[in-house]
Amino acid sequence: MMTFSNYLFNILIVCYLFIYIGSFSICHDITNDEKTNEIFSKYLGKGYDILFGYPLPNNELIDDPGFKEVIIDTQLSIDNISNYICKKEEYVDVIEDINDIGYLGMQKINIDDMDNRIKPFSASMPYKSYFEDLEIKKKKYALAQNMCVLNYATYDLKESGKNINKDFVLDIEKLPILTKNQMKLCTKVLYMNNNLHCSEGIKSWMKFFEKYGTHVVLSAHFGGMSFNTMEITKRKIEEIKIYKYKYSLWNNPYLNIFKSGSLFQDLSINVDGHKENKKNNSNNNINIDEKKKSDAYIKNDVLIEQYRDNINLEIRGGNNFDEKWKNLTYIVWKNSIYSNIVPIHLDLYSLNTFMLIEKKESYDMALLFYNNLYGIDNENFYLSQDITDVLSEGKQITGSNKGSLILSCPVGYIKSTGLIFVYDSSEKLKTNKSKDPKIKIYPCTNKGQYDIACSYITKKKNIITFGWIYCVKHNFIKFETIYQNNDNIIYKDGKTFMSLTCTEGNTIAFGFKMKLKKLEKLEKLKIKPCTIGDDQCTINNIKRNSDYLLWGFCVPSSFRSLSSLQLTYIHDDTIQNDIRGACSDVYINKYDNIFLGFTFSFDNRFEQVKTEPCESQSKYCFHIIPKKKKMYYVGMFLLCRFDGNTNRKFTYK
Repeated sequence: MMTFSNYLFNILIVCYLFIYIGSFSICHDITNDEKTNEIFSKYLGKGYDILFGYPLPNNELIDDPGFKEVIIDTQLSIDNISNYICKKEEYVDVIEDINDIGYLGMQKINIDDMDNRIKPFSASMPYKSYFEDLEIKKKKYALAQNMCVLNYATYDLKESGKNINKDFVLDIEKLPILTKNQMKLCTKVLYMNNNLHCSEGIKSWMKFFEKYGTHVVLSAHFGGMSFNTMEITKRKIEEIKIYKYKYSLWNNPYLNIFKSGSLFQDLSINVDGHKENKKNNSNNNINIDEKKKSDAYIKNDVLIEQYRDNINLEIRGGNNFDEKWKNLTYIVWKNSIYSNIVPIHLDLYSLNTFMLIEKKESYDMALLFYNNLYGIDNENFYLSQDITDVLSEGKQITGSNKGSLILSCPVGYIKSTGLIFVYDSSEKLKTNKSKDPKIKIYPCTNKGQYDIACSYITKKKNIITFGWIYCVKHNFIKFETIYQNNDNIIYKDGKTFMSLTCTEGNTIAFGFKMKLKKLEKLEKLKIKPCTIGDDQCTINNIKRNSDYLLWGFCVPSSFRSLSSLQLTYIHDDTIQNDIRGACSDVYINKYDNIFLGFTFSFDNRFEQVKTEPCESQSKYCFHIIPKKKKMYYVGMFLLCRFDGNTNRKFTYK
């Protein structure tokens, strides 16, 4: 009996030393099998969505959202091993881009072969948030992780035959076999608009993934983990890579390690004047030294409060201890994991394991489509944004001339859409019998990733040109340019009309229709905006004594806020001084801003022609008259928040 007691005492001493002194500790634990098996079966045998799942800690998620419906009932067939293993990071690590988040997530799962085009976790809420911070805002983070494993639970797949969910088997049988040609016809945009080419085949697979996920969980490690980040500069990232040993976490007692005064100051930027000199002057007495230390702590607390939004601590497993848990020590949190264990590492198997050979290839094609449909990347990120935010990031280039006109995007931008308006002031066209139109539109379409310019070349002396192009930074932002000139009149059922139509899945974001009678001068030009959010813009009742044209650009309907916008056109042919236009008579907030637009002017002899862009996200659009007290026609297009198409007028500066 004494021998056994000594042996047990020695074991406890070893466990104590590993847990409290080392960063890596092991100690076996005795658990209640019935209680723990109930916890394990809550996760094992369930489907798991590799795209919507997020295995890293996140305080806004109670459970990993990747877990789906039960595929195998594992309640009576789980084997588990109790083994207490804790790993505390020794040094600060770094997060530089979204690939680092994907890599950290993949460290928490073990998965069979998967297409490298699939981006795991990329449809989850936390991943999307990191994507915006890392890829769009170019933020950088210091990172510290902790992990404790209490149990390893596993299920033998050989037992699945008698425990598999019958509804799951039936749903697999209903899945159609996909063809490569079918997948080519079903694009992401068409699917989102319920196109028939997609609804017959791929849609069934998407619903299957949404219900059961893409994989099944057959084993998992249970315990708890923490994920501690702090925003830092790119310069500090490089410093950590070179001098990693300087940022040791070995003796840091906090769970939120960046609350440590010295570490916080070492990682922070612009904290000169807050750091205290560590070297004490030998002539100073002890009281002065103590005062300096006290002042340093006070200043550090103020500094942490000032930059607290840059520090984030997220946990999975253990107790949260109300609002004060972020200030607890690592040891207290680690001991709390016993009361709340969660899966922290998953072993996943593809659901095509349960499918016949002829459906395995369909599974692969459907999974890739699922990834492209919901997984976040640069393109999908922009397609899900507010259209006003997307438009504000581009550049508007304008120009005007008597004769040829060339417009070019600035360095770093490519052409997305635009137009050059052409007016022929020749005397021979000023008759009702003239077949050649006086007004034409020349579209500026994107012809590739290096297309940066739009030009209209002519040798005629009587040609007046106005141009506007919209330039973007990313070649995947492709706006569809649509237009019709006077030679595209449709005659149908006794009616004459001209029409613009966006391709399926797109809607009009900016567009207008023009009319000018052949016997009238350009200042009598009639312009009416197209309705934003519609997929079509039409001119009805075409008459032979007038020239007509239509122009616009369409964007994917996935952009937010399209239906809340309108295109406003303001004009006046008696302007003699500088003027301004606005979206709202009573400016209240940013929603009354101008989101996009341009303005143009000309005198009745076309001695001065001018075009200017309207500044995006601004209250007013200004137009400067070339010569004061001379009469000008001024037109202004403003993309605004919808206000019922209220008629607007210019005001003088």
